[in-house]
Amino acid sequence: MIPLLFLGIAITLFTAVGCEDNIKFEDNVPDYTYSIIRDFKVNGQSAAINHTNAVITYTLPAGTNISSVPVEITLPEGATVEPASGTTVDFSKGPVIFTVSNNGISRKYTATVAAYGSPMIMSFSIGDKTGTINQAAGTIEITVGSQEDITKLTPLYIIPGGTTSTPQSGVAQDFTNPVKYTVVSNDGFTGKSYFVKVTQLPNPFISSFKTGEDICSVTGIVDNTASTIVLDFPSGTNLSSITPIIAVTAGSTVSPASGVAKNFANGPVNYTVTNVEGLTKIYAVTARIINSTKKVAFVSGASCVESITEPDTKAAALWLKQNYAEDFVYIQASNLSAQALANTKVLLLYWDNVGTQKMPDTASGITAAQVQVITDYYKAGGGLIVEGFGINLLDEIGRIKMGSVVFQNNGGNTNPVGGQNLDAWGLRGTYSTAFPNAAANHPLLTGLTKGSTDYYPMNNAKYKEDRNFGIDFGGYDSSFTKGQCSEDRALEFEAATNSILIRWYEWLDARGCGIGLAEFKPQGAFQGTMIVNTGGWLEWSMADNNGAVNDYQNNIYRLHKNAIELLLNK
Repeated sequence: MIPLLFLGIAITLFTAVGCEDNIKFEDNVPDYTYSIIRDFKVNGQSAAINHTNAVITYTLPAGTNISSVPVEITLPEGATVEPASGTTVDFSKGPVIFTVSNNGISRKYTATVAAYGSPMIMSFSIGDKTGTINQAAGTIEITVGSQEDITKLTPLYIIPGGTTSTPQSGVAQDFTNPVKYTVVSNDGFTGKSYFVKVTQLPNPFISSFKTGEDICSVTGIVDNTASTIVLDFPSGTNLSSITPIIAVTAGSTVSPASGVAKNFANGPVNYTVTNVEGLTKIYAVTARIINSTKKVAFVSGASCVESITEPDTKAAALWLKQNYAEDFVYIQASNLSAQALANTKVLLLYWDNVGTQKMPDTASGITAAQVQVITDYYKAGGGLIVEGFGINLLDEIGRIKMGSVVFQNNGGNTNPVGGQNLDAWGLRGTYSTAFPNAAANHPLLTGLTKGSTDYYPMNNAKYKEDRNFGIDFGGYDSSFTKGQCSEDRALEFEAATNSILIRWYEWLDARGCGIGLAEFKPQGAFQGTMIVNTGGWLEWSMADNNGAVNDYQNNIYRLHKNAIELLLNK
C-alpha cells in the first residue's frame, strides 16, 4: 500500500538523480549544495524532502511501531550525518533532527515519521520559516519576519494519510493570539490539538531617544511611521553637542551609536537602525528650542510625562506633547495652581487606572484643593475636556445640573480591566427623529471616518477596557417634564444647561437618554466651555489590551484635535 500524505507545501524539491547535486535553494542561506540529504529512505521507500525548509516527512502503514524505525540516508561525497545512516531511530516522541556536515558547512533537517491514521502535525511552516513542534505538549512555535502581516498569515503543514484537520492547511489565519489546530483520524476515534504561537521579529525601530538616563531628561518624540524624532529643549540650550541615549528593538543596532555626541545646531541628524534581518530604517532627528505658550495643559501625578506609569494616561499626554509642542505644558498635580494655569486655554482632564479610579502616580488621588483650582480656572473662562476617570470631577465642579440637582456619573469599571468584544464601538451618526443643526453638524465631528452603517466607529479592538461613564437621564425623571429618551427631553436639557448633546452611543437611536458626547457653553458662574466625553470606547493606548489593535484610533485623535481647536478659538 502506498501511504497517502496531505501535503501543505508550496514547493517540494526532491533529490536529484545522478552524480551531480543540482538542487537549487530559494531561501536566503549559505551554499548548502554539498551539505544536503539527497535521499532519505524508510523501509526502503523515499520520504518527501523539502530542501528549502529542511523538512523530511513520511507516513508508514497504520499500526506501525514508530519507536524503532531503520533509516537509510544518501549524502554527497564526503558528507556525514548524525544520526548516521543505517541506524534505528525513535520517532515516537516527535521530530528528530538530522545534521549533515561537509567541508565545514552543516545543515539540520527536521524529520517526522508517522503511522497512517495517526492524528498529528508532521511539519508546519509559514513561507520559508519552519515551526518547532512539541508533540508531547501539543504546541508549535514559529518565528516570522518583521514585515509580515501577522493577522493574515497562511501556514502550510503536513499530516499523515488517513487523517483530516481544521483549520485546513493553506488557509490564512490571524496569529495575533495563538491559534488552535486539530487533527482527527478518519475513524473518528482519535484526535490531537495543537496551539500555534507566532513570534514576529522586531522592526528596525528606535524605541527611545533621550538626553540622559533620568526618565525626566529631554526625551524625543519618536514617530516610527514618518521616521522622525523631535527633541524639544528650553531656551538657552546648546544644540551643538548633544549626547543621546538611544534604545532600539531587540537585536537591532544603531549608527551613530548611543552615547556619541553630535551637532544638532545645523539641522536634522540621520540615525540608521538595522534589525536582525538586515533591514534598515533611517530616522531624521531634529533638536529645537521651544518657548511654549502653555495654552494646552495636561495634569497628572508623575513628575514628567515620560514617568507616568499608566499606559493610557501617558499616551494621552504624549499625544498632546507631540501635536501641540509649542503650546503644551505638563503640570504635576502637586504643582497645580492658578499661576500654573495662568496662560492655559485648554485643560485635558483625563486619566485611567487599574483597580482604582484615582489619578495615577498620586498618593491618594487628586485633592479637593486641586479640584478647586480647576473649578476656579473653568469659572474664569478656561476650556475643559473631561473624559475617562477625570469625569469623577464633574460632581465636584457642579456644572451639569438642572435647578439644584447635580447630574452625577456612574460607571468607569476598573476591575476586571477589560475583556473580549468583537463589536466596533463609537458614536451615533444620525437619528430618525429630526434634531438641531448645532448637534447634527457639530464641529467636533468634522473629518471623522464613518463606518459601514450610520455611526462613527471609535474602537474595534477585539479586547476593550470599557471605561463607560455615560450619564443616564433615567434617574433624574423628576427634573424633566419630557419623556425619557425623547428628542423633547434632549431639547429640554439643552435649554436648561446651555449645552449641546452632540451624540449618544452608536446603538441607541435617541439623543434624550443621557450624556455621551456634549458641549457645555458658558452659563452663570461658569464662563468657560467644557467638552464632556463619557464613551467607553476611549482608549489612548492599546499597550495593555492583550495585543489588540484599534483600526479607528485616528478617529479618536481627530475628535480631540477638533475639541482643542474649538476651545483655543473661544
